[in-house]
Amino acid sequence: MADKKWFWDESSDSFLRRNYDAAIRGRSKAIAERLRVPRWAVNRRAAALGLSRPKDRPWEKSDEDYIETNYHRISIKTLARRLERSPTAVKLKAKRLGLRKHDEGYTAFSLAEALGVDPHWVLARIRSGKLRASHRRTERKPEQGGDSWFITDQGVLEFVREHPYQIDLRKVDSLWFMDLIAPYLQGSDTRPVETEAA
Repeated sequence: MADKKWFWDESSDSFLRRNYDAAIRGRSKAIAERLRVPRWAVNRRAAALGLSRPKDRPWEKSDEDYIETNYHRISIKTLARRLERSPTAVKLKAKRLGLRKHDEGYTAFSLAEALGVDPHWVLARIRSGKLRASHRRTERKPEQGGDSWFITDQGVLEFVREHPYQIDLRKVDSLWFMDLIAPYLQGSDTRPVETEAA
């Protein structure tokens, strides 16, 4: 039997926004029971509304020290795994600590995570030429997915300036985004970034 489609209206979306919290165990189940929909439907709708991004826990001094000691020696992905945080959160914290890698940028996956979209969304914009990216020149074989993409801050900023209405600020990692555009909010000679507010 085909899966039943669950339709969401303004009232149920409003209830979901007020009550959904991915960090609270059992919350999605309680919402599902109240709205009389499956729990998976609640989680899927929360993701579509940009509500499922977990809130990062506060940084401990020991975590910051660990990043400062190891940032130039091991990959961001490894740091993220050891600190049990997302690569985007580690990258943002390192930037706030004044640390930068020589080849710092984004993969399609990490940029998708920061923007709150599916990696295929990022790849589609790279292939269309809207988002400037280059190959990392790794030795990954086709069966491994081929060479990965490398996207710079400048490439992301150009995309935001030229295609502002394709960015949904409800889904974007707000701290990362503000850090990205901060220079343009402080009197840069480049015009301010305009984005869709809703």
